[in-house]
Amino acid sequence: MEFGDMDALAELRAREQEVAREWQWLHETLNEVARVRAENGDAAAFRLMQAQAMRVGQRRIELSLRIAEIEGPAGQGRP
Repeated sequence: MEFGDMDALAELRAREQEVAREWQWLHETLNEVARVRAENGDAAAFRLMQAQAMRVGQRRIELSLRIAEIEGPAGQGRP
């Protein structure tokens, strides 16, 4: 693995962690919104949060795939 790839990999891992934190927050918030929605019947807020959580989840997958491409077979070079 070249030095430039190592920098790119470190940046991708940092972004992956950031997106994971965002996804976790959205997931927890989505559950809370679902609870409130059940109590108050506000479906629009729930749908908005659900769509946002799906987009963030897709970003997590894309970052994971890019990391796997850089690492190569069996995660070679990963500490």
